[in-house]
Amino acid sequence: MIVNFRTDLAVRAAAKPHAEILKTMGYATPTAKNYRRLQRALESPDLGLSSGDYDFKYGGAEFLAALCRAVGVDPVVADFHIKRITTRLEEERAAFKPYIWVDTGFVRTSQPLLALAACEHQRYLGFEKGFWRYSLGEQLPQVKALIRKHVSEMDGKLGIWGKIKQYHFYYKKDAAYVFNPDAEWIGQHSRPPRNKATCNRVTGIISAAVQGNNKG
Repeated sequence: MIVNFRTDLAVRAAAKPHAEILKTMGYATPTAKNYRRLQRALESPDLGLSSGDYDFKYGGAEFLAALCRAVGVDPVVADFHIKRITTRLEEERAAFKPYIWVDTGFVRTSQPLLALAACEHQRYLGFEKGFWRYSLGEQLPQVKALIRKHVSEMDGKLGIWGKIKQYHFYYKKDAAYVFNPDAEWIGQHSRPPRNKATCNRVTGIISAAVQGNNKG
């Protein structure tokens, strides 16, 4: 178990001064940055492997392997768990993350494009880390609960976007179940959010404006 591995590593590290650990790892004169990195690795749920930390001596996995050696963890055990955590993180990065798109049937009239771009995030509701690993049957009760909570908190309105009409739960890319504001299933479809192109247009306009300003 990863939890047991983390606990064992933390107990072993607590039995030695951090300066001694870092020197054993090859840092002849440990810096404040080295100490912070060591602390983050010991406190992180994934032992620092998702932090992106690196220096001229070690990348993420190499740092953790050196730490394990420095505190006496069996190299075979350490290698097994480092590979296991790394694989899990790679799966997390590659996986499609389910989300809810809030549909108000919005049609732009006089709303400023920059204001719409700034508020675009309001139309998307996400879930906890690892939600994608649940089966669809396990996901749907949480989807309905989130819809009910959102409707209650927003009083049925989504700011500049208008009155909420539907919620589209994208359980995979371009495939969604549709719910009404009462969290009742009313249909499904296989297409991206209807006016997602509007967001792309806004992004293009902003990019063009920035480039124009830079040229000036």
